[in-house]
Amino acid sequence: MGAKMPDCRGLVPRTPPEGLREWAVQNYSEELDLGGLVYEVEYAEDYGLHQLLDEWARPRKIKMVRVRCSVCGESMLLNWGEDAEHGYGFLLPEDVEGDYGHTVTAAGDEVNCPICGHRVLVNKAAAVGRSYYVAAECQVLSASLVGEDNWLALTGWTVQCRVFRSGSERLELIPAEAYVFSRDGCVQLMGWRSSYSGNAGYFISYTRDWRQPERWCERWGEAKAVFGLTAELVEHSCLPHCKLDVYMQTSFGAHRFPVAYLRLYQARPRVEHVLVHGLPRVLLDLIAREVKNPGWEKNVRGRVELPEMDWEESRPAQMLRLTKEELRLGREQDWGLFLWELFVKAKEYGETLTGEDVRNVFRLGDDHTAELIGRGPVGKSIRYLLRQCEALTVEEEDEDPDPMGVPDVQTLMDYWNMAGQLGMDLNDPAVRFPRDLLLAHDRASERMEERADAGLAPRFRLRRRLLQKYCFRADGLLIRPAASQRELTEEGRALCHCVGTYGKRHAAGETAIFFIRRAACPRKSWYTLELDEKRLAVRQNRGMCNCACTPEVNAFVTKWLAWVRAGSPRDAEGRPLIMAEVTAA
Repeated sequence: MGAKMPDCRGLVPRTPPEGLREWAVQNYSEELDLGGLVYEVEYAEDYGLHQLLDEWARPRKIKMVRVRCSVCGESMLLNWGEDAEHGYGFLLPEDVEGDYGHTVTAAGDEVNCPICGHRVLVNKAAAVGRSYYVAAECQVLSASLVGEDNWLALTGWTVQCRVFRSGSERLELIPAEAYVFSRDGCVQLMGWRSSYSGNAGYFISYTRDWRQPERWCERWGEAKAVFGLTAELVEHSCLPHCKLDVYMQTSFGAHRFPVAYLRLYQARPRVEHVLVHGLPRVLLDLIAREVKNPGWEKNVRGRVELPEMDWEESRPAQMLRLTKEELRLGREQDWGLFLWELFVKAKEYGETLTGEDVRNVFRLGDDHTAELIGRGPVGKSIRYLLRQCEALTVEEEDEDPDPMGVPDVQTLMDYWNMAGQLGMDLNDPAVRFPRDLLLAHDRASERMEERADAGLAPRFRLRRRLLQKYCFRADGLLIRPAASQRELTEEGRALCHCVGTYGKRHAAGETAIFFIRRAACPRKSWYTLELDEKRLAVRQNRGMCNCACTPEVNAFVTKWLAWVRAGSPRDAEGRPLIMAEVTAA
């Protein structure tokens, strides 16, 4: 992809352009807002109350701690405190008051400066030595033209707020990475390398000169702005029509990857038509999805494909697989990737959504809406679900509503699946869209439970032995596999959902059903989880009446999945080893 370029190491300056420092402080104020607080032991006169009241007391000095703030430049003495990990620290004024629970502040802590109140990162003066420590850091990009052919260069800078032993600070800009673009080629310049130290382990060290690797992958990733990037700069570059300035200004809050975009433009120059005259949010989301994909780590010279676009076409509407009128609707409604993919996929199945249908999809706010495509009329199904939700709306004066469940796309899909297995005629509108979806879902679930095959017991026992390795307990919760069809049936009845119908698939190894319980009530149904064993990913996790899980359960499942993906490690007594324990071991 692109012609081979010559050595560019001498073309890109390693000194920051004028104004970049001030621009970084202004645009990355949150990332650089952390100051530094340096502390060291100092002996001072004891002016304690007991010393002042004792007329026979001799003057004496006590151990104190001198702290210096890099933000305000002031210093003060604080009470000394002992820290088990760092040897010693200090007590903030608010920690000295009272006789209970003194908290020692030491190296590595983030606190508010006791002098000016600014947020600071604490470090010991002895640890800083003659060097410095980095209190805050961020990465910024700058744009420039280099060479006789006005090649477009994007230089990445690491901005560090360095704090010194004296308590002073300095903002340092380090040239970390650069990308130089010709008309159809690109080279990467590296200003860092991975280093190793017996004390610090692996770390990034910055070099004094650029390196130009023959084989490279795009690593810089996202940038919210580019210093020096203007329409005039782009116009006078070797890529005058790339519209990089427009790309970086499109869709506030979107993720922007300038290097990936330029590589895409070099391969597909028509992409700028989609950016300017098509659906810019869709383009940004497509690029972001490809770059954030785990496989992007092995990208070859930043190559971007975007197979979702029709690159054989030249007009933005056809490139987006839309008609001119549909593109106009998408621009009016400012479609993102989700709505565009839903619209295009529905059209492939013979259903063209209207503007009202798209607004209804937005109102419903269900991420599983695309699953309706090919299973039933999308627009009509969305309208039906909205009516079902409106019928269950609680009164405005009810400040603490506790609904038993809300009809959503997965509930409707589960009902259709059960109705099909029960031989019900889904061509009948009254069957496909019952008056009360939750009631019809529960009745279909009961009928399916009645048809459950009692002969699944041997296969359930086998599945239980195979899945026993995933049993896990942490933070007062536990998770275990379903042991029998009876358990699935009772779980479905207790939680008013259709897990009882999953027995055959679970026993056959097509899916895996787990029960989440509170450790204090292991027999009480709470949440039911379906696991994709091949991908080790959660397909669904539902509670009472298919309600979504709580943040507590979400955090537990995240920890469990990390443990499962690590190979389900256990200690000598068979207890699960959490990832932090595995790393420590």
